[in-house]
Amino acid sequence: MMRTSSQRLGAALACTLLTALALPAAAQTDPAREVAPADGWAAMAGGTSGGAAATAEQIYTVGNRAQLLAAIANGGTRPKIIKLVGSIDMSEGQPYTSHADQDLRAMVRLPSNTTLIGAGPGAGLANGRIEIIGVSNVIVRNLHIVAPCDVAPVWDPSDGATGSWNAAYDAITILGADHVWIDRNTITDVPVTDDTLPIENGKTKQCHDGAIDITRGGNYVTVSYNMLDRHDKTMLIGHSDSFSADIGRLKVTIANNVFNAIGQRAPRVRYGQVHLFNNYHAGAKTAPVYAHSYSVGIGTGAQVISHANVHAISGAAPGCASVLQTLNPDANSAFADTGSLLNGAALGACPVSSAVGWSVPYAFTPRPAALVKANALAKAGAGKLSTSISGGGHVGLPPGTLLPVKGGTGVPTDTLLTLAFDSAPVLGSSGTITVRRASDNVVVDRIDISTTPSATDTQTAIPRSNLEIDALGLGAMPENAARARFVWYRPVTMQGNAATIRLHSNRLAFDTTYTVSVDASVFTGNVGGVPFSGIGSGAGWSFTTRSAPASRTSVVVDDDGTTADFRTLQGALNWVMAACSTGSSASGGCNTVATPKTITLKNGLYPELATLRNVHNLTIVGESRDGVRVGAANFESLNSGSGASATSAGTTLTTSGRVPGHRVLGGGRSALLVENADLLTLANFTLENPHSRSTLYDNQAEAIYFNTSTTPAAARLVAKEMNFLSEQDTLQLKGYVWVWRSLVAGNVDFIWGSVMAALFEQSEIRSVFDPASSSAGYILQARATAGDAGFVFLDSSLTAGAGVTQAWLARSGSTTSSTYVDNIAFINTRIGPHILPLGWCVGTGTSRTGTGQGSCSSNPPPWSGSGNGGATDAAGWREWNSMDLAGLPLDVSGRLGWTNVTVNGASATVQLAKPLDSTTGLATRAEVFYKSTAATGAPGGWVPAP
Repeated sequence: MMRTSSQRLGAALACTLLTALALPAAAQTDPAREVAPADGWAAMAGGTSGGAAATAEQIYTVGNRAQLLAAIANGGTRPKIIKLVGSIDMSEGQPYTSHADQDLRAMVRLPSNTTLIGAGPGAGLANGRIEIIGVSNVIVRNLHIVAPCDVAPVWDPSDGATGSWNAAYDAITILGADHVWIDRNTITDVPVTDDTLPIENGKTKQCHDGAIDITRGGNYVTVSYNMLDRHDKTMLIGHSDSFSADIGRLKVTIANNVFNAIGQRAPRVRYGQVHLFNNYHAGAKTAPVYAHSYSVGIGTGAQVISHANVHAISGAAPGCASVLQTLNPDANSAFADTGSLLNGAALGACPVSSAVGWSVPYAFTPRPAALVKANALAKAGAGKLSTSISGGGHVGLPPGTLLPVKGGTGVPTDTLLTLAFDSAPVLGSSGTITVRRASDNVVVDRIDISTTPSATDTQTAIPRSNLEIDALGLGAMPENAARARFVWYRPVTMQGNAATIRLHSNRLAFDTTYTVSVDASVFTGNVGGVPFSGIGSGAGWSFTTRSAPASRTSVVVDDDGTTADFRTLQGALNWVMAACSTGSSASGGCNTVATPKTITLKNGLYPELATLRNVHNLTIVGESRDGVRVGAANFESLNSGSGASATSAGTTLTTSGRVPGHRVLGGGRSALLVENADLLTLANFTLENPHSRSTLYDNQAEAIYFNTSTTPAAARLVAKEMNFLSEQDTLQLKGYVWVWRSLVAGNVDFIWGSVMAALFEQSEIRSVFDPASSSAGYILQARATAGDAGFVFLDSSLTAGAGVTQAWLARSGSTTSSTYVDNIAFINTRIGPHILPLGWCVGTGTSRTGTGQGSCSSNPPPWSGSGNGGATDAAGWREWNSMDLAGLPLDVSGRLGWTNVTVNGASATVQLAKPLDSTTGLATRAEVFYKSTAATGAPGGWVPAP
């Protein structure tokens, strides 16, 4: 009997009801907690979960630029979910004025272990770009992204036969990152489509770059169910033909996406193992805008597998060559297709080999080509998901909040000032914040956010508003009250809807009442719906500071607690220096190495520069290693030089580098500067210099500079269970240093200095991705003192962060006149595959050993202090019992060894690096530090212990 449609529907509903009664309903996972699907590269090698495991305090809901950046900054790399509500304009309605302005304000750089997801239809990003650089485990979903338009594209007359305009910014950049899932986003040029752009030099002044570019070692990436709409150069996979470090990486799945009115690069592949399946391409060869050039580009080393992709390209001639183009392929380039269609017909033979050298390693089931279009159009693009996730992630304060509160008491003398607005305030270009002593109205501090503090500068690269000079430690160094570390710093920072003001160092006294005034021109924004009109000195914002701590030798720092002695590390250092430095009165009972001093850091963020001078036997200990983060961005172009304290700020302008014409104050580029502080112990926290390397600046950026003498009586530094993080010169060291069970991360000479002996024991030395250069980095540049141990690594490991494919053990900084030696020894070291087989870097430079004949750029050969400068068991570049990361013996047969150098015009053979014959003098702490005399006045007096 034939049933009616209503009867069939009723039967189906009954069946569904019975099934529901028989089986418990499965809990549906919120899209914000979903992980990358199993049918893509992102699910391999451990999978991609982003912030799926985020706790409530790491779940953020954001609706503007400030909130988004605050959520990104909070919580470090702990799993986090950021739910974006509405469309965020990263320019905040203020058009970008230059490349540098756009480079800074448009950036959304995601950390590891993050999910960024649109709440639902309408969520997205305009005038911005998402950067996933040198990190791991990131998910971006459900966002409508307007492709960024470069305000300053560059004309390159050598690009092509007639020149071309080149733009700088991608909508999503995946650079040196691994385990990334890009899913259900829409990326489009609309409203700034190419037909709206001007014609200059006979060409469209193109302001768009890529939509999703995956380069420089990007790996384990899945791009699924995205709508790529009206864009030309859409998806680049692979950095360049010459960047062979991409071989073995660039494992990318591109599945179920819609490529609508795309000119080219959907995708364009070099080197990668790329899997394409069930993508739908729609376009026209004769379209007046975004005419179809090709879909898939096969370049050098490309290995592409294709399943059931559908190309609906009006005006395309039959055959694969209409949608696939070969772009400088080589013998390893290949494209293997099964079941794909062009305008309803099979692709047929393609103009490149089909002999791919790999097979898809995960289970997948491609839809028949006949079903691809409907599925992709129904599911691809932003707004198809909806998340209801919520949490307690903090991105703002109640509007009108003032911290310290009006009339507050017990306020630490190093307090920060905070003002909360209805939404993100905009910093003005003029005006002052003034703090007065209430008893006599005397001004004790004034912050000027105009360009006046840097009036002598002639440079234009570094923004000069909100740039002040601080004298760190001023008044706290007893040998001279005028002595300080002079640095440039940014006194006003924005986070969420709040502005925070960092006063100059050491300006407030204990047990004193102060008033605060803020000029109306400092901020633009509303408070309670009313435009900010400033805070006058009589408006009642006053507070009273706490009494002095009870102890000179034990104080507590907390960024937000109510019982701590200080808010900042520098506040605590000032207190200890004033009473317990070697220049302090002996009556205080703490000015010698015999008296231990302790600063305890509670969990929190301490984004500051700091300095310590002439305090012995001080321990700075954190509540937790990852929960305490100390350090502000500082770098060579901002505060040039290694740095030192002085009695006045320098006045000379730089004359070279990327930022000539900037005043050099003398305080240097490290986050923490330490001078002559014997037996300093750092324990259980993170010390970082968060400056991100950029081609705009000179980027040397230490986390710490430990400065002492280069004699047997030099000061000692101990680091226990620490994280030292930077993107370049992380540690600059002198004297005697013991680093135990710690992490040191950086990329260019990130451990260096003029040490007597520095022992890294049971520690991880991690090379991290360098966004400013594609060259291999260097772990060490030793400038050790002749006759001492130099840099020794014992039972440690050399690892690589996301995107790092190559690194050298060391390079030499030696010249023909240098007296320091290249003393480095790796003993029982586990070494990752990122270390180049040659190990040690020698190029064509000249040192006291001679002129190098190596291929490592212009770096000179090392100088060990021996007769011909070559390595011996006692000095130079050395290695013993190297292992891989699994602890198995490492093949070091390719290491630099006996090598030709040029000496006085003649070729000479010198052993520039060697395997140790004996570890005598290097295998224990007692041996490494034997020559130290600081402890007893005689050699052999210092043997540090955990």
